[in-house]
Amino acid sequence: MDIPQEPSKGRIVPFPRSQPQPESYIPPVTDAAARAAAQAAAQSNVWGPARLAAFEPQPITADQLLEIITLADSTSLPGEMEGISHMRAVSLGASSGAFYPHTPTEWVPAAASRLGITTIELMLQTASEYQPEFVAMVAARAQAAGVQVHSIHTMHHLHPMMDAYERRAADGRALFQQGIEAAAALGAKVIVWHGAKRQDVVSDEGWERFIALTSSLAKACGAAGVTLAIENVSWCALALVRNVVNFATRLGEIGTPSEIGFVFDPFQAVEAGANPFMMLAAMGNRIVDVHISDYRQHDVSARHLAPGDGDLPWSALIRAIAGSGYGGPLMIEGPLGTDDTVMNRVREQFTPLIRSVFPFAPDANRNDDIVIAERGVSEIDAELGSADLEASSITMLSMTTPPAGILHGIELFNQRKFYEQHEAIEHEWHAERGPIRRLYQGILQTGVGFHHALNGNHQGAVLLLTAGIAKTTDYAPHALGIETGALVAETQRCLDQIVALGPDRIAEFDTSLIPTIRFTDR
Repeated sequence: MDIPQEPSKGRIVPFPRSQPQPESYIPPVTDAAARAAAQAAAQSNVWGPARLAAFEPQPITADQLLEIITLADSTSLPGEMEGISHMRAVSLGASSGAFYPHTPTEWVPAAASRLGITTIELMLQTASEYQPEFVAMVAARAQAAGVQVHSIHTMHHLHPMMDAYERRAADGRALFQQGIEAAAALGAKVIVWHGAKRQDVVSDEGWERFIALTSSLAKACGAAGVTLAIENVSWCALALVRNVVNFATRLGEIGTPSEIGFVFDPFQAVEAGANPFMMLAAMGNRIVDVHISDYRQHDVSARHLAPGDGDLPWSALIRAIAGSGYGGPLMIEGPLGTDDTVMNRVREQFTPLIRSVFPFAPDANRNDDIVIAERGVSEIDAELGSADLEASSITMLSMTTPPAGILHGIELFNQRKFYEQHEAIEHEWHAERGPIRRLYQGILQTGVGFHHALNGNHQGAVLLLTAGIAKTTDYAPHALGIETGALVAETQRCLDQIVALGPDRIAEFDTSLIPTIRFTDR
């Protein structure tokens, strides 16, 4: 098995956040002039060989830091920029894990219904919960509660199918078959499996056993009308982007799209040190289920928080998930408590984010377009738990409003918090699949250019301002309601002065010239 070299861990940067950055830090740009400048900088020891190496194309299978370095034009995974012509509206659902341990599995449909949740995932907690009698009882209660079971989640330790002891592995496989039958009886579309443990696939032999087992399970699932979905769990076989890429290359032999797919879990990606956006891209259009819970970078004990209670960039993540072609429920795994307090808080944050997902790929020349969503208004609002049609931005959408992360990044830019703005905008850059992502990159690089100018880094300021102007110019005079033409003109004035001053007089740069990003309707 050919496994690429393991890269550095990924990380999520919350909004807002402040972090010092080395003055010599200069992100890569890919045009010939910038590359020549990089070579000159290396000769003058502004950067060492390690920084110059950042200009080289990165391995497409690498988990990468969510840093400005990932904004090089060569960092897309295969297929990341292809085949997406629309975005689908997603909805909120809940896993029975969100009610654990205070609510037994058989009462989860009623508990979910009381919170206005109509789609659930059931984790089968014990071997007895796989039995037909128990499954029939849960099915009846789900029907009575008006709740649909989208997916069944198997309990990993009950299925030691990779175990060296044959009888234990066989018993685990037999119980998994009961799980498949339970999913079919409940009308579930998906059965979730964590896959093999990491230690089971460290050898070529172990990896091949895992592939063979997965193929066998996928065929059994397909025969029952259910899709086997493997999750990117931090301690299992598909924890890292490179693992998912290696696995995806074998999908053709494992099973058809109706037999095998992925569960995307951004919390698990971050916990494993993987970039969740690249994980999503590696899974391509084979995502059949999504789990959501939150994470705090600096508190390792804060695991599986309710969505919105941590640091994950949900605006960008939801747009990226929808952009992958996935149109199903986002299964809340973080604890929802025993009343409606947490669920109301999740809805308050996530409803506008979900409504902002639009069914087409944006571009710079559609500033005034009004678009009617493909799906019915009543259907969307029913899923989101609101009948407020006037407030629903998915009913009629104007392309004059950037996504939340871009707006926050622009706010930071205007506050002269230039390093922080790059972190905010980068998440949206990762999430965006259309050509408008070049504008995001242009604004971001402009801000980082001013960061270098304020820190006395003449070379970095010239490189990044030049790159930012070039990209933003493509969207002048305005795009998404942003006065891009004014931004370009005012930035060019700054760049001209910085070039004229030279490295020795960079401290004399007139910072009052730094532009404020303005909007056409403000």
